[in-house]
Amino acid sequence: MNTHTILRTFKRVAAPLVCTSVLLAGCGGSTADPATLLRQAKQAVDGAQSAHFTLTSSQAQSSSGPLITGGSGDMKRPSSFTGSLDVDFNGLQVSIGVVSVGGVFYAQLPTATAYQKTDPAAYGFGDPAALLDPNHGLSRLLTLCQQPSAQSDDRNNGELLHEVTCKIPGSAVASLLTDANPTQAVDATFGIAASNNELRKVVLSGPLFSGSGTTTFTLIIDRYGESVTITPPPNAS
Repeated sequence: MNTHTILRTFKRVAAPLVCTSVLLAGCGGSTADPATLLRQAKQAVDGAQSAHFTLTSSQAQSSSGPLITGGSGDMKRPSSFTGSLDVDFNGLQVSIGVVSVGGVFYAQLPTATAYQKTDPAAYGFGDPAALLDPNHGLSRLLTLCQQPSAQSDDRNNGELLHEVTCKIPGSAVASLLTDANPTQAVDATFGIAASNNELRKVVLSGPLFSGSGTTTFTLIIDRYGESVTITPPPNAS
């Protein structure tokens, strides 16, 4: 048997073995049951005392009122948040400082010198302090997936994610983001970290704002369990 024949034989035998050993790394999709992945991700979210999120959007537009287009911040259980949110006021993009503690929501506009108590709905979004709420927050969305389906694995900053797609009732999304038509289902994709079952990515796509077509929000959740201190802003009115 010559050298070329040996190499061809080795490739035929070795290739399936290599693909099997690194299946989750790129030779195929996840073989895990999607319902199991969603359940494990909910447990990871509900077990975290804190987490960080980054929100981005595409095609976010509305014919009535302000709308959230992005932001980032830290969440702490049971109901606290600090960070900044990007809001579109009829074409004017502004970044608003936000602190929410124990059901009291504070916002600071770029032109203001201090935070003011207000209603988050006035800025086109729900209270981000509720994102870690097991009954109304992110993890609740995982329990409402209709006909979940496992997709090919993906990566986020090099981290392997198992992906599950499904549809979620618009009414559930309305409690987190302003949804102009809560009766319409929203397409959802959940990216779940293969290494520790943490919910890492949430993509929501649908008619999320009045007078607009399809809007897509992408939420990245990381830094689970980091030490975070959130207190009401000083001199708030």
